[in-house]
Amino acid sequence: MRTIIYFFICLGIFLVSCKKVSTFRQISIKPQYALIETKDDIHTITDSTVVPYIYTKVISLRNLEVDEKKQKFVEMLLPSILVAQHSLSQKISRIEHIENWLQKNPSMLKTDSLFICQLFDTYNCKEIQELKIRLKPHPVSIVLGQAALESGWGSSRFLKDGNNIFGIWSYNSDENRIKALVGRDSTSIYVKSYASIEDSVKDYFETIARVDAYQKFRQERFESDNPFILIPLLNRYSELGDTYTRKLKEIVESNNLTKYDFYVIGSEYFVEKEIKLSEMFLKE
Repeated sequence: MRTIIYFFICLGIFLVSCKKVSTFRQISIKPQYALIETKDDIHTITDSTVVPYIYTKVISLRNLEVDEKKQKFVEMLLPSILVAQHSLSQKISRIEHIENWLQKNPSMLKTDSLFICQLFDTYNCKEIQELKIRLKPHPVSIVLGQAALESGWGSSRFLKDGNNIFGIWSYNSDENRIKALVGRDSTSIYVKSYASIEDSVKDYFETIARVDAYQKFRQERFESDNPFILIPLLNRYSELGDTYTRKLKEIVESNNLTKYDFYVIGSEYFVEKEIKLSEMFLKE
């Protein structure tokens, strides 16, 4: 039903046309895909410039010593977080490009209209400003902290068997998923299975962006990048509520995860492409 509504919204956008051309500079990342068979397959991160290794197969870090487990966990996960953040930032840049276009032109280009409408559908909203709020990524330190909590620093079966870092549940039998060993009230529980660590991180960001429970978090995130202001607003992420956010804050502080908020993908892995947007629906 929601898809039908968005179709008619988009149809209204398409009614007027013009003959101008818009150019958008898209910057993508060229990832380096890899498998982890042993701990030594996790590429070391030596400074704040990161190689975008995307791991499609991982191992449990359960048997490593605590300090090594934590370091390997960060090195395994950090590149995917940075890649996912970049993808979201590029979507916001494209939206701002569209906004600038509309300030000077009476209509939206066909390709831009499709882009916006697809995002409206994915992120469950109808306004461009709200879409930007939902898309804005939050600091790496929060993502790492939640990932550590949910996976036991890379020890969970869901991570090893399905690249599921955050324990995100599956409610759709058509999805790739894993059955939990323990259900709830005689009901089976399933979690999603992903093709890569990156896919798990992307779905986590999308979950935060879509679910009503995180509305206050999203609004504050749009105004602030301070993880210690944002963390208390994630109290609905877990049934533990404020106990969960206290644990999350402790993990971020005690492991100095905020230092990773300033890490970046190496510039040599960026690919810039100029996209000319000129196709339109014509008014009949």
